[in-house]
Amino acid sequence: MNLLLKPLAAFAFLSITSLASAAEFTIATAKGYVRFAVPDQWAVMAMQTKPPVSVAAFQVANPADEGTPHSSNVALSLFHIETERGQAAASLVGKQYGKLPPSVSTLEGWTVYTQEANQQGVAYTIIDAKKPFADVVVGLRLAWPHLPANPAGYDQSMNRSFEALLRSVSSGLGVPAARPGEVVRRPEY
Repeated sequence: MNLLLKPLAAFAFLSITSLASAAEFTIATAKGYVRFAVPDQWAVMAMQTKPPVSVAAFQVANPADEGTPHSSNVALSLFHIETERGQAAASLVGKQYGKLPPSVSTLEGWTVYTQEANQQGVAYTIIDAKKPFADVVVGLRLAWPHLPANPAGYDQSMNRSFEALLRSVSSGLGVPAARPGEVVRRPEY
């Protein structure tokens, strides 16, 4: 089991706009787009926007994990469920990693799975969620280690970050209208 995210490659359509202390991303889907915002401090680990499974991965800054193999990380995935690969990937959201099955709840139409699991001898909290948007199913994952040097209130901060990310997701069908300050990148095939 690897809770950390592996680097991915390739850009399909991506726009980034600075919004105060957040960066907003727009990923094109077959029939529309999905938008989301993350704090500027989150480092982009990977951006693979080509269907049937698109993934944007980020590392959440935490001084406690410096010099360790552990990190707090986030992934937002778009599953094109009209494909077998997209369906298979979407079915893994909420998969049990620890000894106990994840607790399941709902928040604003999202199905949320929360659990704890160990990686390299360290307990991690893993929160997964999924919800249909535009012509895809969006999956979110936030995983963070329980390190002795984590700042006070780190778990609550991570929960708030997850809810903010979840609430930032929006979508639409068709081509999104261009907005001031956007940078658009398209793949070269």
